[in-house]
Amino acid sequence: MVISYINWGCVRKRYLRFLLSSLLFALFFSCKENKMESVLKMAGDNAKELEMILRHYENDEEKYNAALFLIHNMPDYYSLVGEELDKFKMALGSADSCGVLDSITYNKWIHFSPHLLKKSFDIRTVSADYLIKNIDLAFTAWKKRPWAKSISFDEFCNFILPYRINDEVMDNWREIYYNRYSFLLDSVYTGNDIVKAVKTICEYIQKEDPYRFTWVFDYPHLGGEYLLNNRVGKCKDACDFIVYVLRALGIPVACDYYAYNSETRNSHIWNVIKDSNGKWLPFAFPYTVPQRGNLYIDSRRPSVIYRQYFAKQNKDKGLYIPQNLIHEHSKKVSDNYFSTTLRIETKKYDIGDCALLGLFNNHGWIPIDYAMNKNGIAIFKNIGPNQIYILMDYSNGQSIAKGYPFYFDGNNIQEFIPTEERISAKITRKFPLSERVIKYMNDMRNGTIWGNNGNNKANLLYKISDSITSNHNIINLKRPVNYRYIHYISSSESYAQVAELHIFYNDKEHCPTNWYGEEPATQGTYANQVSDNNPLSYYISKKRGAKITIDLGQRVTINRLTFMPRNDDNFVNIDTNYELFYWSKEGWTSLGRQTAKSPQLLYNNIPMGSLLYLHNCDGGEEELAFYIKDGRQVFVSDCKD
Repeated sequence: MVISYINWGCVRKRYLRFLLSSLLFALFFSCKENKMESVLKMAGDNAKELEMILRHYENDEEKYNAALFLIHNMPDYYSLVGEELDKFKMALGSADSCGVLDSITYNKWIHFSPHLLKKSFDIRTVSADYLIKNIDLAFTAWKKRPWAKSISFDEFCNFILPYRINDEVMDNWREIYYNRYSFLLDSVYTGNDIVKAVKTICEYIQKEDPYRFTWVFDYPHLGGEYLLNNRVGKCKDACDFIVYVLRALGIPVACDYYAYNSETRNSHIWNVIKDSNGKWLPFAFPYTVPQRGNLYIDSRRPSVIYRQYFAKQNKDKGLYIPQNLIHEHSKKVSDNYFSTTLRIETKKYDIGDCALLGLFNNHGWIPIDYAMNKNGIAIFKNIGPNQIYILMDYSNGQSIAKGYPFYFDGNNIQEFIPTEERISAKITRKFPLSERVIKYMNDMRNGTIWGNNGNNKANLLYKISDSITSNHNIINLKRPVNYRYIHYISSSESYAQVAELHIFYNDKEHCPTNWYGEEPATQGTYANQVSDNNPLSYYISKKRGAKITIDLGQRVTINRLTFMPRNDDNFVNIDTNYELFYWSKEGWTSLGRQTAKSPQLLYNNIPMGSLLYLHNCDGGEEELAFYIKDGRQVFVSDCKD
C-alpha cells in the first residue's frame, strides 16, 4: 500500500495565492464599478445614453470592454463650440495654395482665440447611437486588415478606436473617411505590408488635394469633416487629417511630439504608425512616408519625445515637478528615437528629490525632463544628444538653474565655465542661419539691377555675382548715373525674393512714387514692400527670372544702392541696440550694450569658455545661445527648416 503525505506548507501557499488573486480580481472590478458610478454621476441626464451603450454590448465582451474604455476616459474630453469658430473656419479655408490669407481676412481674425469658445463636454452630450456606430466601424476596420493580429487590444483602444482626437467638434468622420478611402486597401493595395499600405494612402490623398500649410492664428482642432474638405492648417492639423484617414481604415496611428525646442522656441508634432514587427515608424505628411529603419523626423533637434494616448497616463502622479512636464494623455517614448543616457552628479548642488534638465530660452531656462535624484546622481534616460542643457531644481513653484550649462554629445558633457581670460569676437547674428534662409538669400545671386528713363533701353548697373552672407549689402557705383526707373531682375533659375531695395545719392535717399512687380507667389508679398524698411516683409515672384520696377517719379542722380534679400531678421541690423550676455555663477550677466554701426558688433571683454547670447533690445524674439571658437560664433544647431 502506498501512503501519500500532504505537504501542508504547499497547500497554505496555494491557498494564499488563491486568496490574493481573488482579492485583486474583486478589487479590479470594484474599482471599475466605482469609476463607472463616478462617470455616470458626471453625465447627469446623459447617463441613460451611456448605460444604453453598455446594455447594447452586454453579450459581446470585447466591444463591451471597448465601450468601457471610451466611457471611462470620456470625462476629459469636450468640443470647443461657438458661432465665431464656424466663421473662423470658413476664413481659414480661403487661404491660397501657399496657405496665405489676404490682409483683410488676416487682420480680422488675428485676435481669435480658443478661449472665446464654450466647452461642450462629451460626457453630457454624446449619444448612444453615435458611440455605437463608431465602435462597430472601428472593430470592422480593425478585424478586416491582415495586420490586426499584431495589434493588441490596448493599442486598438488608444490608436484606432477613439471617436475623437482632442477638442474638435464631433462629426461623422469615421464613416465618411471609410467610405471615401477604403478602396485604397480593398483594390489599389491589397497586400499585408502596413508600411506600403500607408505609403499608398498618403500619396493618393496628397495628389487628390494638396495640403496647404499655414502657421497663423491660435485655434482648436478643426475636425474630420472640415479637414476632408479643407486641406489647410498647421502641423497638428496635418497630423489630425492622417489620424482620421488611417484610423478609419484600421491602421494604428498616433501623434508623437516634443513640447519645446530651443531652435524653434516651440513644440512640433508628427505621425507614427505601428509596424507589424512592433516598431513605431515616424513620418511627416505630406513631406515623408514611413520607412523601416528610418527614425528621422527633421533637422530640428528634439530632447524628449511623447506619444499622445486617448487614455490618461498616470506616470507622474504624486511627483513634485513643473506643470509643463505633466502630460496627462501622453507617454514618454524617447526610447523609440534615442539610446543615449545622461548621467549628472548632483552632490555639489542643492537639488530636491527630482532633478530637472533645462533647455535655453532667452526668457529663462525651460525644464524639459526630470529624473529622480538618488545618492547624488540624476540619470536622464533616452535624452536627445547634441544639445546644450543645464541642471535645474524645482522649489516653491520655481524652476531654478544650477551650475553651468553644458554640451552633451551623447556620451560626454562639456561644461561652459568662464575663465578670467578675456577674448575678442565679432558678433553678426543672434540666431543660427538655417539652410532655408540661406536659400532665400541666394535667390538674389546672379540677379541684376538696371536703370532706364522710360524708353526701351535699360543700362546694367550691377550684377550680384557672389553668394550673399549678410542682410545689409551696399553697391557703390563707379560713377553717378541719372535714371527715373530702377529694375531688379532675378536670374532665370531663381525667383525674385527681395526684402529691401533703396536708392541714394550720397546720404540722400530717393523715395519711390510707385512700384511694379510681376505676379507675386502669394498674397501679401507685393513690390512696394521692398521699400518699407521692414526686413521681414518681402516681394516674391510666382515665376523665375522675374522683374521688380521702382519708379522714382523723375530722373534723379544715383551713386549708391542698398539691397536686402528675403531673410529672418536675425542679423545684426545697423542703428539697432543690442546687449551681449554670458552665463556666470550668478546667471546671465551683461557684457554691455552697443548700438550697431555696421552689420557686426565687436566685443573685447568676452570670458573665455563661456556660453553667450545676444539680445536685440529693440525687438524680435529669436535668440539662441552660442560660444566663441577661433574668434567666431558657434551655434549648436544645424536646423535646415
